Amino acid sequence: MTSPNPARATGDVRALLAIRRFIGLRGTELVLPIAAGALTLLSALTLTVVSAWLITKSWQMPPVLDLTVAVTAVRALGISRALFRYLDRLASHDLALRCAERARVAAYRALALGSPARTVRLSRGALLTRVGADVDMVADVIVRAVVPTGVSVLVSATAVFFTALLSPAAAAVLAVGLLVAGVAAPWATARATRIAEERRGAAVEAHVTAVDRVLSDAPALRIRGDLDPALAAADRAARDLADADEAGAPADAAGSAITTLASGFTVLFVVLTAMVGSVDAVGGGLGSVGAADAVDILTNVHSPQWLGVLALLPLAAFEGVAALPGAAVAVTRAAGAARRLGEFTGGAVEAGQAASESIGERPHLRAHGLVTGFDRDLGVWDLDLPFGARQTIVAPSGSGKTTLLLTLAGLLPRRGGTVTLEDAGGTGHESGHESGLRAGPVDIDDLPPGIMRGTVTFVAEDDHIFATSVLENLAVGAPDATDAEIAAVIDAVGLGDWVAALPRGADTLLDAGADDISGGQRRRLLLARALLTDSPILLLDEPAEHLDDEGADALLELLTGGGPLPGARAERTVVVVRHPRTRHGR
Repeated sequence: MTSPNPARATGDVRALLAIRRFIGLRGTELVLPIAAGALTLLSALTLTVVSAWLITKSWQMPPVLDLTVAVTAVRALGISRALFRYLDRLASHDLALRCAERARVAAYRALALGSPARTVRLSRGALLTRVGADVDMVADVIVRAVVPTGVSVLVSATAVFFTALLSPAAAAVLAVGLLVAGVAAPWATARATRIAEERRGAAVEAHVTAVDRVLSDAPALRIRGDLDPALAAADRAARDLADADEAGAPADAAGSAITTLASGFTVLFVVLTAMVGSVDAVGGGLGSVGAADAVDILTNVHSPQWLGVLALLPLAAFEGVAALPGAAVAVTRAAGAARRLGEFTGGAVEAGQAASESIGERPHLRAHGLVTGFDRDLGVWDLDLPFGARQTIVAPSGSGKTTLLLTLAGLLPRRGGTVTLEDAGGTGHESGHESGLRAGPVDIDDLPPGIMRGTVTFVAEDDHIFATSVLENLAVGAPDATDAEIAAVIDAVGLGDWVAALPRGADTLLDAGADDISGGQRRRLLLARALLTDSPILLLDEPAEHLDDEGADALLELLTGGGPLPGARAERTVVVVRHPRTRHGR
């Protein structure tokens, strides 16, 4: 087991500070949760003090009226503690949920508008972990760490101050005990958790990936005979995650043990300090005073109630620091989540940046010596596509067709060569200057993500169909499209009869998304969505897959025949990749 480096702990704090803007946390938002939490524990602290006084005073059997105020205060403080606890939970969880909302919106914005290179290599499990568990973990740190730490500081300072009014020496002992419990215990917990969390982060992503594969691809896995191995892999991932979680148990135990020991010894030494101070006050020595005499001394010099308060007050004060080991665990885990989110969201487009701006009206796409691939080179390509070109690339599976389109769209980093865009329409220079771009060919790596999104639309063969209406699925890329434009595109791609036969036409809900339609209908619907966008360049991956020969021929003729295109633009650059035709069709 490796020893954690102090720089790593500093990195945890920096990661959390860097993520503060991401979750939109303002310092003023912490005032109410911390105040409510502090009032909760101060009510408990005051309840302990009053109860100690009441118990010791009752021992002297005074008149009942002498105890009325104390009895009433005990009941009032008991009620106020419950009330403040409710307000504490309400305020802190409301803040955490608001921060989680902001963080998730920022994560989605980064996914939709940020640099694709940051996410394209992530698995579905990794993406789900970042927009789900990681966001929740960063938001939870407010409830589990930030608020408890602020409350602990306020309550500890109050307890030490009150104790100092009774006995400065006892207050010093209490301060040392609280410092040990509030610093040493969280440090030990964080140290062990940091080691375990490195293992847990990988285990969470592996588990989510394995479970998502089983849930999403169960039919295909069953057909291939791979369902049982996939289930076994998910089971192993679940066990690995459980083992990773259990690895943090010693950390929690260590923190709890230090806090408990510090609390016990502090109470003991506070009472001993008080007794020694009382003996010295009457000029005696501790060795000359018996147990019975000690009570008399305390009774004569200080009231018995004072001793009871000093004995019970530290127990209440330690309630404030008891949550700090758990806070250290939350901070350590949230720091790891913050680092992953920082990598995921780095370079995200700001909210005000246009998402549909293009490099020009007539972009010219060139690729020279373009080397494509993920972990290895799949092919070298040279393409010269002036605006309006219709290009068909026919190659067998595994040859890198999809990888080529991903690279041309800027969704996958190239392994070599160049890919440039240039506006050849006469307005591009002006728009280029407005966007801060230089005139002439521009490497796509130098273009802001918003420019690439407005210029190039890539349609994957497995693009998502949303569980909403047909119309709203089409409006994803063109929310301002008119009914006439949508109807024309639907007819052009061969969906007119199908839409007309639906119970509510284009307003019919696809409750199960892509599972409600056939593979061919899905291809046509995705193509219609792309044609409704205003992108001057369309990159289409297998748009005619799952269609019969007649339907495939008609669709390919529409896209590559050179005639006007339906949708937002009659003229575009279109690149289609497909498998070779066979004697038996597609």
